[in-house]
Amino acid sequence: MAKPGDTVDWQDGKSLSECMIYMLEKEMMCDVTFRVGTDQSIIKAHKYILASRSPVFYTMFEGSCPEKGEVIVPDVNSATFKILLKYIYSDVLDLSLENIFEVLYVAEKYMLSTLKNECSSMLSSSVETSNAPVVLNVATHFHLEILIQKSLQYIQKNAVQCFLSPNAMKMSKTCMESIMRLDSISCSETDLCRFFIKWAGYQCEAERKKRSGENMRERAGSLLYLVNFPLVDKKYFANEIAHSGLLTLEEIVSVFYSHYGRENDFFAKFVRKQFYGKDYKVLRHSSIQCGWSPYNGIKYDALKITVNKNIELKAVILYGPSDQIHSSTSGIIVKILNNDGNEIHNKKYETCPQRYQTHTIFLSEPITINANKGFTLMVDSIKCKTYYGTQCKPECKIDDIIVTFENSTFCETETNIGQGQIAGIEFKA
Repeated sequence: MAKPGDTVDWQDGKSLSECMIYMLEKEMMCDVTFRVGTDQSIIKAHKYILASRSPVFYTMFEGSCPEKGEVIVPDVNSATFKILLKYIYSDVLDLSLENIFEVLYVAEKYMLSTLKNECSSMLSSSVETSNAPVVLNVATHFHLEILIQKSLQYIQKNAVQCFLSPNAMKMSKTCMESIMRLDSISCSETDLCRFFIKWAGYQCEAERKKRSGENMRERAGSLLYLVNFPLVDKKYFANEIAHSGLLTLEEIVSVFYSHYGRENDFFAKFVRKQFYGKDYKVLRHSSIQCGWSPYNGIKYDALKITVNKNIELKAVILYGPSDQIHSSTSGIIVKILNNDGNEIHNKKYETCPQRYQTHTIFLSEPITINANKGFTLMVDSIKCKTYYGTQCKPECKIDDIIVTFENSTFCETETNIGQGQIAGIEFKA
């Protein structure tokens, strides 16, 4: 019987799925009632349609002990159950990374292989993105081993980017432990510690507990000892960790002692290596000219450089002499300033560059540069005529890595983003 508000032409010119959805939404001729979720929301449906798509529903209604009366579904929320019904009735799936965990759960519960395949496809397409923590969380719960490995590998290579994902904090304790046990990762111990604290705080809020150090410690449990607190930035530890209530007094004292050479008694003693996978060489010029004139005294060519990924800076690429080389030109000073303008590298490299257009100076040790944290590269000019770059590009892209060059206020020569010295950099990412 038609209800008030029903249209009389809901069948005319409509597809089968449109008619089925209309009958579901209007509860027309329904013959089964579900009470769904902890609030036991009432949702009505049609046995025939459900049994035609799901072997579980078929057994429920046509098996040796068919369900009589209302069907109780306490382990699925009403929103997810409605998504399930819409898919059964029309093959239309309202799937997102926000609800994929719940949808995959009902796909397995009701043995809907096509729905499970849809979820797997979305997870596979998201595994090499900043949503890798979401994939790891879902894959771990449902024992999808290939996706577990792929998501962990991506997080290992792109930790900072993944930690910024809004859903990263929702990872289970098991997933967090998988990350904390990585022997190498593309972020500093301080970055990892910050994310760990953020994750522990979210766990408190999810359980409606106060976001206190004591509650975070309780939820973190043994994971707390996988953080190498002695390697965390000293200022951050003193200002943010020591007074938070997260650590005991004995643990705090042990960390402070470790800053002066004593081995700590509590936390992870291994040094987690910073993971960098592939070597990259970036040159900023479109063409090279000769005849860049030397400057009297020490003058620094300088550029600000920003990379959108964590990198391990290995070398500086400079333009070589175009004129006669003198012994006085053998030493080249390389300075690097961090994003705050503080000096993090200052070394004279004894080198006698040959008359090549460019030459590479490998740093005495690689320098870690965090994603999107610009650094300033300063090099004292060679005391003879050199080659120089022209039509230089302000931005270079290789794979998914973007290197941006900007003018620096520390530059004392005519070098700028359009021309001049400093040919490029080499790094691992």
